[in-house]
Amino acid sequence: MAEQTPINFLYLGGDKCGSTWLHHVLSRHPEVKLARAKELFFFDRFYEKGWQWYLSQFPDGSAKRTGEICHDYLYSNAALKRIARDTAPDSVYLITLRNPYERTLSHWRYLRKIGRTRLGFCDAVRELPGLTDHSLYHSRIQAAFDTLGRDRVRILWFDDLRRDPALFGMGLCAALGVTHIEDLPYSDRVLEGGTARAPRLVNLLRNVGWALRAIGAPAVVGKVKSHPWTHRILFSNRASRSSADEIDDSVRSYLAACFDSDIAKLEHLTGRDLSAWRNWPAQSA
Repeated sequence: MAEQTPINFLYLGGDKCGSTWLHHVLSRHPEVKLARAKELFFFDRFYEKGWQWYLSQFPDGSAKRTGEICHDYLYSNAALKRIARDTAPDSVYLITLRNPYERTLSHWRYLRKIGRTRLGFCDAVRELPGLTDHSLYHSRIQAAFDTLGRDRVRILWFDDLRRDPALFGMGLCAALGVTHIEDLPYSDRVLEGGTARAPRLVNLLRNVGWALRAIGAPAVVGKVKSHPWTHRILFSNRASRSSADEIDDSVRSYLAACFDSDIAKLEHLTGRDLSAWRNWPAQSA
């Protein structure tokens, strides 16, 4: 199968680490062909639909890199094994990593935005384990290296994106082996803040979206989610903000116990100095 597939790159994760920005930029690159919808969830949730269904989710035509942006694959060992088996031998797999403290805070803000929780941050990190679990990277990266081949996994850093989007874009193009194009919208901010105007309605629509994905219509979901009127209708501009300065010492200690040893292991695995991550919140998320 690998010899027949045109799929030769995937974004694996993490979530709340810049995947929407990546999709925004790469969808405009002439040497990259993305699926019609961001996040097909094929390799982890909808694999039973089959390879031909997956290929049908991509537009016609050839490109130097053809693939998908889906931030959940990093968190599924089954997905990684399927990806290793089914994608092309010259595939490249992108991962972006973000300060785990900041990623957790961003994840909580997102859950508040879509009406999935009303908990404050300090309560949420203790009662919603997914907030911190998705910020533990070491074992996920090791699994990706072991399953896909370390030489084919490209790790990018959210800190670099925030510091210099244009330079990050240059590195992104180099990671994919495509031409660097200077006038792509590297500096665009692509996610709006806000809170759900009607949380129950937002949750209902999310369930409808998953039902549409289950029957094989992810492109419909993608078009609705990306339409500018969707955000204007469903969300207000009043964001659920929680400054790092407002987080009490017990929660800081709890998060340090969750993350600091994992950060040390990740430094050893990647060779990247991540000491700035331990200084959170030196810069507020």
